[in-house]
Amino acid sequence: MLEIPREAEKTSLKGSKSDGIVREARECVQESWEYDRDNREESATDLSFLAGYQWPEDVKRERTASGRPMLTVNRLPQFVRQITNDIRQADLAIKVSPEEDTDKNLAKTYNGLLRLIQYKSSAKHVFSTAAEHQAGCGIGWFRIVNKYMDDDAFDQELRIEGIRNPLAVFCDPASIMPDRSDAMWMLVTEMIPRKAFKRKYPKASEVSIDAPRDETGRPFFWATDDAVRVAEYWRKVPVTRTIALLEGGQTVDITKMGEAAAGILPIKMTREVQTHRVEMYLVSGAEVLQGPIDWPGKHIPIIPVIGGEWPLEGKTYRYSAIRFARDPQQLYNFYRTATAEAIA
Repeated sequence: MLEIPREAEKTSLKGSKSDGIVREARECVQESWEYDRDNREESATDLSFLAGYQWPEDVKRERTASGRPMLTVNRLPQFVRQITNDIRQADLAIKVSPEEDTDKNLAKTYNGLLRLIQYKSSAKHVFSTAAEHQAGCGIGWFRIVNKYMDDDAFDQELRIEGIRNPLAVFCDPASIMPDRSDAMWMLVTEMIPRKAFKRKYPKASEVSIDAPRDETGRPFFWATDDAVRVAEYWRKVPVTRTIALLEGGQTVDITKMGEAAAGILPIKMTREVQTHRVEMYLVSGAEVLQGPIDWPGKHIPIIPVIGGEWPLEGKTYRYSAIRFARDPQQLYNFYRTATAEAIA
């Protein structure tokens, strides 16, 4: 869960606006799931196979009732490790390359800052975990967060953090860029035990954000009465900015200065820019728990690591490294089990 800077904390919204944000978050979750439903269900099956749940339910019931063996010789993790072990051993890092010779010193400064951020974030582990999800179920995620350097300090620093559950992220289905930088909204959901939720938000209603449902009303995500689902709702809010070109060639934002800027700055020309700002709300199923919290960047700080993708009939088919090995794996289990039965 994102750590909220103290000076960015704001009183929870009340009334109709709070209801509107919660309703908007619910609608976005449902929209994302309906568009990406096939990929999500296949990814969940991939993860189940990696965990060793490989026998069909009807076969399990039949064999359990008759006392027949069910051997699971799980060979799928080794194929994932063939990919991820090389990634773990590689020197993965974010680096800056200068475009001109005059930028070399600036690039060195940026690279030093980036090395510090990645070292303190254990970024190598974050990247390799996202790659395991990428190879194992077709998609992984990590994020950028800002945290206080110490409990007694006001200075903040950036960190790179992993997202433990790759299926907890719901992305704008209209985004098509490989890094999803064009997404207008994203959500990250989390199940919190009710006792922990009550301690953290003593005045909040213990109502979960709605889980996505199909046309039969069946919830896609497993839920429990002992936990409350909350969601980080990230969105881009359209804004209009006024920028000015100064006589010296610099470009400055004069949106807040208004007409007074003309008497203060040597302005050569101005123009309006249609852009956006990024904000986050932490919501439950009943209310806004925290927010709005402004993010000091122009992109939502949640980054995907995507496996294979193919455009197919207006949608995108996403697959993992083991997607087409599931049926051979089941067949292998049947063969080994049949062999054991014959020997017995």
